[in-house]
Amino acid sequence: MTAQGGKKARGIFITGVDTDVGKTVIAGALAAIIKEAGFKTGVMKPVQTGVESVSGELAGDAAFLAKMSGSGSGAELVNPYCFSKPLSPYHAAKAEGVSIDPQVILAAYAKLSAANDAIAVEGAGGILAPVTEKIFSGDLARMMGLPVIIVSHPFLGSINHTLLTINAAEAMGLDVIGVVFNQYKNEPYPEPDFDLFRNQTGIQPLGIVPFSEDITDAAKLAEHVRRAIDVKPILDALSMPGAQRQKSYEDRDKKHAWHPFTQMKGWLRGPVTVIESGDGLILRDIEGNEYLDGFSSYWCNVHGHGEPQIKRAVVKQLGRIAHSTFLGLSNVPAVDLAEKLAEITPEGLDRVFYSDNGSTAVEVAVKMSYQYWKHVEPSGGRNKFLALGSAYHGDTVGAMAVGGIDQYHSTFRELLMEVDFAPAPYCYRCPLGEKRETCGLRCAGEVERKLADGAQNYAAMIMEPLVMCPAGIITMPEGYLARVAGAARRHNVLFIADEVAVGFGRTGRMFACDHEKVAADIMCMSKSISGGLLPFAATMASSKVFDAFLGGYSEQKTFFHGHTYTANQLGCAAALTNIQLIQERDIPGQAAAKGDFLGEKLARFRNLPHVGDIRRRGLIAGIELVRGKQTKEQYPWEEMVGVKVCAEAKRRGLLVRPLGNVIPLFPAPIATEAQLERMADILYETIAEVTGR
Repeated sequence: MTAQGGKKARGIFITGVDTDVGKTVIAGALAAIIKEAGFKTGVMKPVQTGVESVSGELAGDAAFLAKMSGSGSGAELVNPYCFSKPLSPYHAAKAEGVSIDPQVILAAYAKLSAANDAIAVEGAGGILAPVTEKIFSGDLARMMGLPVIIVSHPFLGSINHTLLTINAAEAMGLDVIGVVFNQYKNEPYPEPDFDLFRNQTGIQPLGIVPFSEDITDAAKLAEHVRRAIDVKPILDALSMPGAQRQKSYEDRDKKHAWHPFTQMKGWLRGPVTVIESGDGLILRDIEGNEYLDGFSSYWCNVHGHGEPQIKRAVVKQLGRIAHSTFLGLSNVPAVDLAEKLAEITPEGLDRVFYSDNGSTAVEVAVKMSYQYWKHVEPSGGRNKFLALGSAYHGDTVGAMAVGGIDQYHSTFRELLMEVDFAPAPYCYRCPLGEKRETCGLRCAGEVERKLADGAQNYAAMIMEPLVMCPAGIITMPEGYLARVAGAARRHNVLFIADEVAVGFGRTGRMFACDHEKVAADIMCMSKSISGGLLPFAATMASSKVFDAFLGGYSEQKTFFHGHTYTANQLGCAAALTNIQLIQERDIPGQAAAKGDFLGEKLARFRNLPHVGDIRRRGLIAGIELVRGKQTKEQYPWEEMVGVKVCAEAKRRGLLVRPLGNVIPLFPAPIATEAQLERMADILYETIAEVTGR
């Protein structure tokens, strides 16, 4: 399934609390019931094991399902993988030297979906039966966008088995329609406590199917099961195809939602892509179309969507406590994370102030540095900040003040404090008119001049180290960062490093400041700090800054700033596991190597007549589009060239978002080379089509 996928049928995914609970019988009966309800019904057993099969022919459970539904689809669609060993799919495949490819299964499902109104899919074993090293049976249900029917049994142990399966299903993001209890053996059983299931889970028990030896006739089996269970919730789940669901969500979005950085007049006239699930680099919409996430869901996703270890850490923490205030209390993961951040950040940053997003992390830094000087120089006049032109540091009031992008901030200028701006080292379009080779040197000199002339007025200088991302992926020449940070230190001006977008391995080092051994007085972190799972942020400060706030209660040196969800335990748990994975997987090293690979794939873009510049640091890349290559003439804002490129890229299966006429490519570091190459190919063809070859 791609962004250009066609019809998406509705369906159900039938799984069991274990093997041998008769889920194939129930799946076959449900397929027959769905067919009798007037749906053109397809069936699928993505992987079956313990079955000797002949190539091209259906056998075992897959053959039974096809018979019950009357499906005439071939074995390659109904049962893409079949193995003789009676093991889990992963282990049975491994025994035969085969690697199961989920994309093969999804492609088969897409073809079945296009040919039918409804699909009944039976998983292998239980919901946590491994299909690959990383994907379980239940993950296939999520990838297909299907709700789940759980087949249980009424015998001893049913409560435990069923509740565990429901919990696992919901942790995987699955909607459970209900539970069918199947008397798969002819033995007496205690009456199940349906009220317990309802009260504990909110999931509806659909009924108990009595034991039957006659399961060969589709009509009789369907009638046997229909008499025993409530099939209405199942048929209701099939009543709204993906296109109708898409229309419903699109209409409600346009009626109630207000999207950031979006002209809503245009939004209300256009189509709305509604994302429902994701795995790795793939995002899926309601209709089952798949997209490569080419911008890490706005620069925050590190390990791919659905990273299981971070999810487990959050679920584990949720089982203990989700949140308690950090005002007057501490908590376990917040202390562990503070210690870890002090360990991995540049030397001297040993105090952590938590918040919940990049803007608030910068807001903390601005207020912290301002108040610092009120304590250190009570009679002084350090009421200004120094920042770089074209900078972006967030959208709270203090963060806006130190931002230099007029289209974002000029409306609010009268609300903002006084800030001086030095020219940014935008070497493709040097603001000082210098050549590319001398731009960085000259721009750094301007920063030094401003610091020399006005150090006594500056509370701090703030900048994004190495890459000014929202400004258009402006990459700084080598040595610029160290020179500017050194000048701030010489002139006794606090240096704030905004690592919100560039931190946690994106540039090829853990932090961008590490490239030039810069130790900031204050560092801001968000986005990738939680791996892209939860809103979370931290502002690190040196002991020098922290100590200035120490004093007697009556001195009121307290930093009077905070947030309700400061040091939220779920965010701390996600961040801790994320950092552990970054270190174990050498994400900075991966970003450096894969960044070089991406750079090779982007090199040919220079041959396109309307690509003016390509800028990259690690896995952060930007492609600047121009009307005239020689003159560097920019496309007028109203032509929306960047918007059109991104819209066409989405149609082809790649999600990116423009920064004016610059197209950023900012993939998660776990992207494979094949995925990076595919992203580059889509973007190349898209730019060529939209701008002309």
